[in-house]
Amino acid sequence: MIQFVGVEEVHIRQMSALLAKRHAKERKAFPYLPEAFEEIDEAEQVIRQQLKKPFVSGIAAVRGIDVIGYLLYEFKEDADRGRYILMNYESIAISDKEHPTLLRLLYADAGAEWIKHGYFTHVLMVPLAEQPLVEQWLEQGFSYEQKYAVLQLKDFEPAGDLNPGKLSIRQGGQQDAPLLKKVALWNSIHQAAAPSWHPITKETMENIKRSYMDISTDKEAFLWIAELGERIAGFHVYFRKEDELSLSTPQNCAELPAASTNPDMRGKGIGRMLANHCFAEMKKEGFDYLYADWHTPNQLASYFWPRLGFEPFMIRLSRKIDPRIAWAHGD
Repeated sequence: MIQFVGVEEVHIRQMSALLAKRHAKERKAFPYLPEAFEEIDEAEQVIRQQLKKPFVSGIAAVRGIDVIGYLLYEFKEDADRGRYILMNYESIAISDKEHPTLLRLLYADAGAEWIKHGYFTHVLMVPLAEQPLVEQWLEQGFSYEQKYAVLQLKDFEPAGDLNPGKLSIRQGGQQDAPLLKKVALWNSIHQAAAPSWHPITKETMENIKRSYMDISTDKEAFLWIAELGERIAGFHVYFRKEDELSLSTPQNCAELPAASTNPDMRGKGIGRMLANHCFAEMKKEGFDYLYADWHTPNQLASYFWPRLGFEPFMIRLSRKIDPRIAWAHGD
């Protein structure tokens, strides 16, 4: 008989063993993920780090004295989603001897409390290597939101001329702050259109503009700007991505948080030329991997980045429960 109990100290070692085994499976599909977390001691550090957070809790599925699965979750709130539950990449693991539907049982048990306290939006980071587990979440009403992918630079070789024609590509700097403010909304405006329909508020627009201007003075940023004549044709910005306790961050990796091509110049190969140039430059900088993510309903991004060699290894799923469940029980 399976029991669902709150996570306690006595469960953590077995939970760590489940996570380490899950990660070993993931690395067979995506070997660039950090090897260290195949070890139980390293996996335990990750779980303990999560449990130290003030708004993180969890449940364990126990059969007899054996922990056969666990679910950690964090209570969060922001202007975009309101109150929501986040289940992070390292937050879920089940024994490979159990049926995948154990995920549903864990979710149902924990979720009952979330709903009782008014948390109707649930967000989940899911490893992609085991599709039967992904399907369990989709069948529970979750849907795709975001994909996360890695490009291996070791064997990267740009196809054809890096920069044919009159396209000029240069490194950006402090003098480009006004320019970055102008291009800051290219991606957001595109995301607000069909079929993404991702809303952008005036407040969000102002925040984005400020953050883009700050990039020009950030000494940690790798910024490239493409120009065609006197017009900006596109830009890329990268940062070193480091997290010693992240199962999803390759070693010696740079993240691509923002990139875009001038909407008036799309379809001319500028995006590919700029990407080839930047990838080659980041390889020269000594990076082994690039990390990128995109909104799955964004057709351009969903097509463009995988075509350039980015391999999705993780997805973000979400589900929004009808809040009427708080009072509508058929009584």
